[in-house]
Amino acid sequence: MTWRAETLFRREPEDVYKTLVADLSQTLVPTTIMGVTTIGVDLFAWLSSKSSMLLLAASIGGLASVAKILLILVQLRRGVRDDMCIREARRWEASHYAATTLVALSVGMATFVIFRRSDVQLHLLATGLLFGYCAGIVARIAIRPRMAILALILAAGPGIVASASWNDLPHKIIAVIFTIFLLGGFETVRHVHRTAVRHITTRLDMAALAHNDPLTGLANRLGLREAFRDAAFHRGNVAVHCLDLDGFKAVNDRYGHAGGDGILICVAQRLLAIAPENATVARVGGDEFVVLQCGVRHESEANALARRIISTLSEPFALSEQIVEIGASLGYSLPTAGKNLDDLLRSADEASYRIKRSGGGMASAIG
Repeated sequence: MTWRAETLFRREPEDVYKTLVADLSQTLVPTTIMGVTTIGVDLFAWLSSKSSMLLLAASIGGLASVAKILLILVQLRRGVRDDMCIREARRWEASHYAATTLVALSVGMATFVIFRRSDVQLHLLATGLLFGYCAGIVARIAIRPRMAILALILAAGPGIVASASWNDLPHKIIAVIFTIFLLGGFETVRHVHRTAVRHITTRLDMAALAHNDPLTGLANRLGLREAFRDAAFHRGNVAVHCLDLDGFKAVNDRYGHAGGDGILICVAQRLLAIAPENATVARVGGDEFVVLQCGVRHESEANALARRIISTLSEPFALSEQIVEIGASLGYSLPTAGKNLDDLLRSADEASYRIKRSGGGMASAIG
């Protein structure tokens, strides 16, 4: 067995963590089935034994299952995933943690009471309940390993203790078998969690490659389009700034592609540093950049950002112990009713080319 706690409980990157927490909402059917099964077994065992502990276990399991089902329904209705902040993700996880813990506790209570009695038929029911619950935990909750392992211990631990307390060999063997399967469950949780993290990381990396420029890390054309759709969805006014670098070809000819790449990376860093918090900076061509400015209330805000961009990119760049000076030609456009991103880009591009022919600087193209 290769289970190691330090690898199981390692903190995931935030984007992976939020995706895993969001996936907890995909357990509605197994949660419902397990809740009904738990209540049914507990009530049957209570009718057979009249033990108040079994009635308590059925009550706790039933209420916790209902609470978890409602939690999942609310989470599904909320539709949380990529737009979920880390604090919200932790609240969802804590809620699932509490509900799952109570259900596991009810299973552990029921199996403890049943295995302390000598009714073999009830032992069979308790064994089926325990294995069914633990299999569900391993299959669907292992993406949150702390939660899964605590649930496994709470559910299986009492049954192991109750079986081991008997003085006959069969019950001792049952306790050993339960313990082996519990440890095996830990290993399976580790494997499922590690596999899920790997798959989600790969998926997110592929999405990043599809939406981002590999050299600068800025958004590419696809990322820019998604940012524009998001801005339109939130009914915010936007300004589109299109710019290309003046004198960049001379830098490329003198310092080679490595030097040119260095300038592009520095330009990207400067644009990110001065862009408003809700803006998107994209590289859409060799030395062509776009800044999507959201929440624009007046043209003066777009004009102010355009001037800041031109001023920032006019400052010297340090390259290979040399001071390099370039400039930028920028055109920006503001939308009118019915304009889409292509219209705005076209208008801003035209303004950029006009100002470039005039020697560089900035110009507006308000449609």
